[in-house]
Amino acid sequence: MRRLSVLLQTLIAVALCVLGQVPEARADAPTLAGRWNASAMRSDWIVGEWGSACGPTPSGGGAAGGSVVITSTGSELHMTGAGRDYSTTECWEQFPGLSRVSHSGSGRTWRNTCKTKATDPRQATLVTSITATDNHISFDETGQYQFVINGQNCTASVRRTRSLSLVQREGESAPVPAASASVSSPALAPVPSPAPASTPAAKLCRDPGPPARLEVHPATKLLKPGESFEFHSAVLDAAGCALALSPSWKVMSERAPLEVSGSGKVRVPEGAPESTVTLQATLAGHSAKVVVEIASLERYDALLAQKGLNAEGESSETAAAPIATTALGGGNVVTRDDSQRRRILFVGVVGGTALVLGLLGFALVQHSRRKPLEPEIRPARARVGAAITPTNLPPLAKVCPTCREEYPPEAAFCPNDGNRLVAARANPEPTAAGGGVCPVCGQGYDPGVLTCPKHGEELLPAAMQASVRPAAEALIIKKICPVCGKQYSGESQFCGSCGAALVPVN
Repeated sequence: MRRLSVLLQTLIAVALCVLGQVPEARADAPTLAGRWNASAMRSDWIVGEWGSACGPTPSGGGAAGGSVVITSTGSELHMTGAGRDYSTTECWEQFPGLSRVSHSGSGRTWRNTCKTKATDPRQATLVTSITATDNHISFDETGQYQFVINGQNCTASVRRTRSLSLVQREGESAPVPAASASVSSPALAPVPSPAPASTPAAKLCRDPGPPARLEVHPATKLLKPGESFEFHSAVLDAAGCALALSPSWKVMSERAPLEVSGSGKVRVPEGAPESTVTLQATLAGHSAKVVVEIASLERYDALLAQKGLNAEGESSETAAAPIATTALGGGNVVTRDDSQRRRILFVGVVGGTALVLGLLGFALVQHSRRKPLEPEIRPARARVGAAITPTNLPPLAKVCPTCREEYPPEAAFCPNDGNRLVAARANPEPTAAGGGVCPVCGQGYDPGVLTCPKHGEELLPAAMQASVRPAAEALIIKKICPVCGKQYSGESQFCGSCGAALVPVN
């Protein structure tokens, strides 16, 4: 009997402990049902190939902001208002032929993947992610589209984002206050939280130029263990037009407690300690760095206010990195870190410079010894020159100010050194000297420029740079422009249409 009594007391104690913990667990995770305020949905489009058969260039696809009523069924949410009815069990995009292929959800995180059938010529893939805290919900959807219409490829991508803030929770009589004053300073007015961070939408242009700028938003992101987030990156040309290019991502911090994918999506595992992690987005040898702050549940709100972030834990700054140079005829610059090759080039530059100076001095001496033209010859030459008038001259070609090579009038850039071509004079000076070439990047510059503005190296004469070019580059059969796709022979270095640096054809 005594053992039975002890067993009954133990069972009663366990039951009381469990019952005592139920209200506490509910308090830690209040319901998300209630009235919310949704921001306007933002849609950022990046268009790749889009021929005339593809139809109008894609745009829009968002929704207006406004009041939203959320109801919960099990672990799923249903939203009514601000554009349309929506459930956490589906993707936002209603493209014909799309069907959901995967779904995962919990009390605070949902993810859906929708695709078209493999036999459908209109291939589309959507990934919809929703994350929630007690008072805030973030919506993020990315879409990839690739159609084939009349033999033409039509490619585009989109990212849709919006946020929701709690107004009044279901079962509570009073709405959630927008802000509260500090206990230590009751006389001060409450400080409003920063507005949601946003970057201006990139322009969509039919013929964008070479990449000139890499932007990543936001520059700082605050995350809690178990959360995930995808940075928004954009590659723009000099006019602000978006290009269908994506950077590669890398974690710079050692032993970082997070995972990053190739699209810039990061995930913080459960139980990750508080830390600061630096990520690097790289394109064409140029990088932009962003920071991920990992905060515990207890210190998240304090760090949110301390670092001046918005309700989503994002800063208003955008990390950016320039890609193209600003020199005349500037194409893409590829930085080479090859110390052995640079030493060989240095020796070649010193020897070649001495040789060129010697030849130049010899030429000047020979020129000074020439006899002046006889008086009777000068009038004849004047008459010959007078017979040539601007009305009967052929169209002026273009010439490279660096290597002095001539090209047809429709050419824009020199394929040897990437400098921008200029109109050739009708009567060019016979002793006009060409510009120099950087021994590191191979970029050509106009006469008068002595050092490369990018690398600080002393420029070489164009003829000398061509003679010291590695023989391995001459063996390349073909090269291709990574921007416009035009192909060139192996000895060319830059694209004659857009000035971008060529790469070997695989």
